[in-house]
Parts: sequence; C-alpha cells; structure tokens
Amino acid sequence: MIKHTKKFLTQSLKLIFSASMIYWLISSGKLNFSSLKQMLSPANISIALILVALNIYFASERWRLLVNSQNMKAESWLLMKLSLIGSFFNYAMPGGVGGDVIKAYYFTKQNSGKKVVAITSVLMDRVMGLFSMIIMALVVMIYDFQHINQVPALCTLFWLIVGLFSGFSIGLLLIFSQTLYKKQILLKIINKLPLSGKITTAYESIHLYGQSVTRLICVVSLSLLSQVSAILFLYLAGQVTGYSEVPLATYFLVAPLGFMATAIPISPAGVGVGQAAFYFLFNSHLGKTTNLGSTIITAFQVGTFIVSLLGAVFYLSFKESADLSKAEVF
Repeated sequence: MIKHTKKFLTQSLKLIFSASMIYWLISSGKLNFSSLKQMLSPANISIALILVALNIYFASERWRLLVNSQNMKAESWLLMKLSLIGSFFNYAMPGGVGGDVIKAYYFTKQNSGKKVVAITSVLMDRVMGLFSMIIMALVVMIYDFQHINQVPALCTLFWLIVGLFSGFSIGLLLIFSQTLYKKQILLKIINKLPLSGKITTAYESIHLYGQSVTRLICVVSLSLLSQVSAILFLYLAGQVTGYSEVPLATYFLVAPLGFMATAIPISPAGVGVGQAAFYFLFNSHLGKTTNLGSTIITAFQVGTFIVSLLGAVFYLSFKESADLSKAEVF
C-alpha cells in the first residue's frame, strides 16, 4: 500500500511539474502555440511524421543490434512495435523511462526466459543513445568552438559535455574490457556489494555488448541517424514557423544538448523540461530572445505523440493476445 502511494505521489508530482513548466512558458510569452499552425499543411505534416517515424525506426534498429549481441535474433518489426509502445507510454506514464519499462516487459513476454536480456538491452539502448548525443554535441561544439568560447553559458556546457564524454568512455571501456573480465577484477569488486548475484548477472550480460567493435560502431551510427532525423524535423519546424535565418548547423549544435535534458525522467516524455531547455539553448547560441527553441520542440513532441498512437494499437493487440493465452490455460 505504501509503495503504491509513493508511486502515485511521484507520478502526480511529475505531472504537476510538467504542467507548471508549460504554464510558465505560455504565460511569460516564451511559448506561442499559434505559430505551430504553419505546420498544418499536408506536405509539412507528411514530411514531419516521416521524420518522426525514421527517428523511432533507427532507434529500434539500434536496440535490435544490441539484442543480437546476446546471441539471440530479434525481428525488426517486433522491436519496432515495442518501440512504438514504449514511445506511447513515455507520454502515458509520467517520467521519460516509463516506456522503457513497458518495452522490457513485453519483450520478455515475447521471449520467455530472456528477462536479463530484456532489461540489459533496454538499459544499454538508453546508454548508447545518450552517449551518441554526447558525441554529436561534442563534435559540433569543437567545430564551433570559437563561438562557444565567447558565450559563458555555452562554454560551461562544453566542459560539462567533455566531462560526460570522458566518464561514459571510461565506464564503457571498463565494462567491455576483456582483460578485466578474464582476470575477474570487476567481479571481485561486485562480489563485495549487496545483491552481488544480480549485479554479476547484469555485468556478464552487459559485457557481451562490447564484444564486437563493428557492432558498436553500427549502434552509434544508428543513434546518429536517429538524431539526424529528429534534427531535420526541428529544422523543418523552424523554417516553417518563421525562423528561416537560423542555419542548420545551429540545430546540430543545440538539439543534442536539448534532447539530453528531455532524457531526465522528471516529466512525461520530457514535456516542459524540453521547452525550457531548448528555449535557453537556442537563445544562448543565437544571442537574442526568440521562441524558436520552445516552438520546435513542442512540434516534435506533438509529432512523436501522433506517431506513437500506433503504439497504443499494438499495445492493445499484445494485451489481448496475453489475455487469450491466459484463457486457454483454463
């Protein structure tokens, strides 16, 4: 009872936080929904939804490669459906990781006895997606370092990204290291921790993801393609809503940083957090106050939600199949 109460309160607080952020942005004039009307032409809607679908598809293929590294085959269409279900529940469940839990659950339902693979593959999918965002942000910031160095806020973000890149790189190298694995150095440390058995199982599973450098390169490449699809959506939204003077390079710099902020699980699908982050980042980079950032991320979230409604349909079919299976037992 206490557990359910805490969960309900946590979810309620996240919803209140998200709603409060949106209310503040609208009331202060930082978010103007009327400008989104320019997106509502058949051509713009079609291109936008295709880009969102590609964003989800490339991320789904990244997950498939990670699952394959666990010595099991996964169908692209199945994981695409699960990814759409996860994307839908990112909006339906407070917190950005709600969809990941649902994805892992139904992956286990479809692959009996593969609970560890489900959990670690979803975890690594999230980690590699975030790591790829860091890589893109770092590369673009280095390319544009002369401008970055002139803006204190962006300069601070640059060194934060450098720190994150270093931390992720070291962490992945330690986990994937064959030398450490063979000498059981990390296992000896893990054995001294609480729940060492479960942590050991997870470590041994996660270690397998790093066995093929070629596969890891493909995973990062798919992550970058997913990001490019999202950035092209943002660029289209910016062009259509009256910000045609902002170059594409600016989107490639700002978007990865903004999407990292939306990955923080404090609101449903990053709603509210994304608007504030993109508003701040675009204005810091452009050196002037505009509604560009908050407008285009809102358009992207709306587009993602629309495509993710397919996930609700797939969820109902999965749920119905599960109910039928239970009925057959009796």
